[in-house]
Amino acid sequence: MKNTIIKLASVVLFLGLTACQEKLDNNNNNSLGSISAVYMNSSNASVSFAKSTESGSTKFEVRMSNLRERNETITIAATDFFPEYNEKNATNYKMLPASEYELYEEGNTANKSTNGLLNITLKPGQASVQVGVRVRPLDDNTFPMGVKYAIPLRIVSASLPILSNKDVVVALNRPFKTSVALIKQGYALGVKVADNVQGSDEFTIQGMFLFEEFHAYNRVNVNMSLFQGEMLPYTRIDAGKIQVKNGGGDSPDDWAETTDIAIKKWVQITFTYKDSFLKLYINGKLVKTYQRPSLKVSPGMRINIENTQTSYSANRYFREFRVWNRVLTDAEIVDGLYLPADPDSKGLIVYLPINKKEGFKDMSKYDNTTIYRKGTASSPDGIQDGPSYVSDIDEATFTPTVEWKENIKFPAVGLETE
Repeated sequence: MKNTIIKLASVVLFLGLTACQEKLDNNNNNSLGSISAVYMNSSNASVSFAKSTESGSTKFEVRMSNLRERNETITIAATDFFPEYNEKNATNYKMLPASEYELYEEGNTANKSTNGLLNITLKPGQASVQVGVRVRPLDDNTFPMGVKYAIPLRIVSASLPILSNKDVVVALNRPFKTSVALIKQGYALGVKVADNVQGSDEFTIQGMFLFEEFHAYNRVNVNMSLFQGEMLPYTRIDAGKIQVKNGGGDSPDDWAETTDIAIKKWVQITFTYKDSFLKLYINGKLVKTYQRPSLKVSPGMRINIENTQTSYSANRYFREFRVWNRVLTDAEIVDGLYLPADPDSKGLIVYLPINKKEGFKDMSKYDNTTIYRKGTASSPDGIQDGPSYVSDIDEATFTPTVEWKENIKFPAVGLETE
């Protein structure tokens, strides 16, 4: 009797498993015989506006993990997941009302909506679809620049399973005007960090530049650097590449290449550091990760911004120098590409907005000291290694050498005015 019960149970279990498998196969009618699911190809997108009076647009991609032999439907909807997103990513986004933008399907102009919801269909053999977002011009009085509006979109339903990467945040690169400083060859800045700044074994350091040239001191080699101090190894920047040295020698692994570094082109350079890993971001994108031990931020430390020696520098525009004693999230880095930082931002220990109104004053809550520096050599050529080729000068000597350019527009590729 006992054996009979066991046999009957085995048959029932087998039939149950077979039925489940048949159901799974029917629901996933895939010529490759594998299960498919839908997801967002990227978690971030950004809308750029050419002018404050014009609309802006962007697009993102919804994908399917495996091709299908039938139509699959997907519904995307504006969903306010910002409370948990902001908490996780240290951002401060607020949901833009659906009335201010339009969703549409690329290649199918008839499929569009203005209510924050869009239904799309992936046809047999179609692995992805591009979804467009078009945002109306935003009035500064109704939508103040100080509030960071964005569009949170989520795959809310589908005829296939939905993977965990189902969200995309559409950030708004709203037009912003400011003044910027043209710093001449042979001049540079620095900062002495206040003694009451809390030291840290992790940090973020950022600067935004537009180089008029990459000056070769011997007509071949460029020895222009970025940030110098306890928090970074020696760096070099040249057209299309950045070197982060590891000790005294040079190695091909020290270099990172990017087309975003070019003359007359704005570039925001960010380094983050934690657990011996130094990450390099260019214009918000992670370019390379280095392993560099024993870096830190210390109270009272000195940070030299760029190389001051005459033969190792060039004319460039400079703005928004920032240092945090914590690692910014990827979302925070993208969020702060060109807009001014909040001086009360958590962990912000150095902040030079560098505009005509504030000059080179540190605007953080700490009593940091801005340092003004000058190359002592009159020649723009030749090797000029060593401290004798640079000296600190007073603000009154430095500021007359600076040219302020006003009404500079961001976001922009080059030096544009509005």
